[in-house]
Amino acid sequence: MSLSIRQIGPDEAEAYRTIRLIALEGDPASFASDVQTERDRPLDWYAQGTRDAAIFVAFEDDRPVGMAGLFVSDRDKTSHIGTIFGVYVLPQYRRAGLAVALMDTVIARAKTKARQVHLGVAVDNCAALKLYHRLGFQTYGTEPRALNVDGRFIDEHLMVRFLDKEDR
Repeated sequence: MSLSIRQIGPDEAEAYRTIRLIALEGDPASFASDVQTERDRPLDWYAQGTRDAAIFVAFEDDRPVGMAGLFVSDRDKTSHIGTIFGVYVLPQYRRAGLAVALMDTVIARAKTKARQVHLGVAVDNCAALKLYHRLGFQTYGTEPRALNVDGRFIDEHLMVRFLDKEDR
């Protein structure tokens, strides 16, 4: 077994599509997108996603087993903020440090482009909250009813990690 994490480009859009659909199907309460909408999207849509954001995929050999994305705006007034999205690790790879490795990779990239990173996480996702707190994220608010999944409202904690603590 060989695990690796790398930023993917348009030529690896199929790997991104594969892990994203698994994530949306397996954990719909953790994502704003729904599996059917994204299943119907053409592969070019996923390729464009790798151009618009930094998409990192964890692979076991050639099989995608985890993902995380980073978007940084090109607008002057918000270019200091990175948004982390789409964090997911297959269940059988959890509790082995892969989520930490993915997040460390994303945060390292964010440090080259932004001064802080934001993310949202369901208030009842205790494992993710514990991870994010351990990585230095702080909750700065809660968005009530952030998602409506099959008629169930899900609140999300909004979290931030400052990458330049001396400037806060």
